[in-house]
Amino acid sequence: MAFRVIAAAGFVYLMLPILMMFPLSLEQGSLLRFPPSSISLRWYSEYFSGREWMASTLLSFKVAVGAAGIATLVGTLAAVGLARASEAVRNVCSLILLSPILLPTVVVAIAIYGVYASLRLVGSPFGLILAHAVLTTPFVILNVSAAVAALPRALEEAAMSLGAGPAATLAQVTIPLIWRGIAAGAVFAFLVSFDEVVIAMFLSGTQAVTLPKRMLDGIFYEMTPILAAISVMLVLMNVALAVLGLVLARPRRP
Repeated sequence: MAFRVIAAAGFVYLMLPILMMFPLSLEQGSLLRFPPSSISLRWYSEYFSGREWMASTLLSFKVAVGAAGIATLVGTLAAVGLARASEAVRNVCSLILLSPILLPTVVVAIAIYGVYASLRLVGSPFGLILAHAVLTTPFVILNVSAAVAALPRALEEAAMSLGAGPAATLAQVTIPLIWRGIAAGAVFAFLVSFDEVVIAMFLSGTQAVTLPKRMLDGIFYEMTPILAAISVMLVLMNVALAVLGLVLARPRRP
């Protein structure tokens, strides 16, 4: 009983800042107040009618889709390759491929910025997509690796014994059986990219401002309830996609 009480208290403590966003987003005035002085959906309307907010949201969506697509392709092939490699090669390659999430994000951002500055990719949506793909590929590798580990090796061996080559076996046997892990990895890659702000701070410039970067700018220059309204919508989107990712990642026997 005591353990449940402690667990419940810890859950409330962690969720309270997030739950506070809901009433804060309903404040009609221009200042964040709790409790709200009056209830209104004004700031939700301001968000959807704001040209800059919509442009940043669309950019974040495009970058997240592009990054998730690249990460899914690279991460899936890497995960399948790692599963077939020797233990020594697998350990070394895994350390390298997972390093973007093992290192502090700011370190990764500074390293990428150094390269982008010479290539003139700072402020480029394409540059953001590539940078986010670097950061999100490990999430695909982890999800697909779990799916590959649960896949009976005998199924692939049977296909190859019947004359299928490695490419045909991958396309016609392996991928159809691990598609749930691939889809889960793509969902989590999209989430990580859409919410990423540290890399955007270094690489957005003034031409490619993503939604999280514009929200961060708003905290410094114009702290209005529109930030709470956007946060509420982001929380709902993240929860929905995270649940979808967890459902897809649930292992199922072929």
